[in-house]
Amino acid sequence: MTTKTLAALALLSTAALVQAAAPQKPLTGTWTTDFGSVRMIEGKQGEVSGTYDTDDGRITGSIANGVISGFWVESASDYTCDTARMGSRHWGRIRFELNSAGSGWTGIWSYCDYEYIVGNVWNGKRAD
Repeated sequence: MTTKTLAALALLSTAALVQAAAPQKPLTGTWTTDFGSVRMIEGKQGEVSGTYDTDDGRITGSIANGVISGFWVESASDYTCDTARMGSRHWGRIRFELNSAGSGWTGIWSYCDYEYIVGNVWNGKRAD
């Protein structure tokens, strides 16, 4: 093999190792929460999505500075909103604050676009 070919192979191998060793996004994985297991995915631009078992629950939002802000959406809930979000009139806001280790969050939630209510907690900790 030529020197150029060996150099190119070395660069490709190094790139593959760096990519394989890249840390997983902090939120991606399964979390044990006050509402059962939540499976989260964090995208490249800080977008967050997730699912949970309660009424086909979904989470959508973003993370910035350790705070997840967004919405939960379900097929049914104790309250029906006047407007739909993601195809459902059963939704509300969420705000989760990750701890410094990234192993858990303390959170609050609301119905629809209403203010958060004391006692509406949604805490979680990493399950995997």
